[in-house]
Amino acid sequence: MSTKRTDVRAGGLNVAAALPFNPHLLTLGPVLVVMDMQPGFKASQDAITQWFVKQEVTRAREEGRPIIIVEYDPHEMGETYDSIKSLIEGYDLAKIISKSGDDGSSEILKICEAKGFSTQSFRMCGVNSDACLLESIQGLAEKLPQCRITVVQDACNCLTGKNNDVWYEDYPAISQVTVELHGHMH
Repeated sequence: MSTKRTDVRAGGLNVAAALPFNPHLLTLGPVLVVMDMQPGFKASQDAITQWFVKQEVTRAREEGRPIIIVEYDPHEMGETYDSIKSLIEGYDLAKIISKSGDDGSSEILKICEAKGFSTQSFRMCGVNSDACLLESIQGLAEKLPQCRITVVQDACNCLTGKNNDVWYEDYPAISQVTVELHGHMH
């Protein structure tokens, strides 16, 4: 096994460590997945949700983590809001992808493999928390039983609002999922 000395910047600290070199793993930390933040989804039109999604994207970029923006049929639903897309301009670890159904897990995993993003952990946000987001998380959990997934309630929304039973029933029922409830930012 070869090793490679790597400097990792985390929170302003310079941490040097000898890590095993894995040419298939190019990034560390959770992959941020932003789901369906497009004007055709009514829940995405909420300014508070948009603000929190932008905070998640900004933080992921500052920390050098991968960002995947997932769109459902951009011809029908519109492209991801420019205010979100502008945050990833020129950032090599970001990719906008399309999905054809509610469950975007296959497309997410394909781009992770193509770009060398780790599939050990994901941080997920967007809309709709009770449909596309939930189904994509269920798909990832089924395909990757060892992965960890954090769902950020403040950066999610759906037609029934931010505080529905999905946060207390559906997400907690998935063993790999941690729910970050309102106001519990890291």
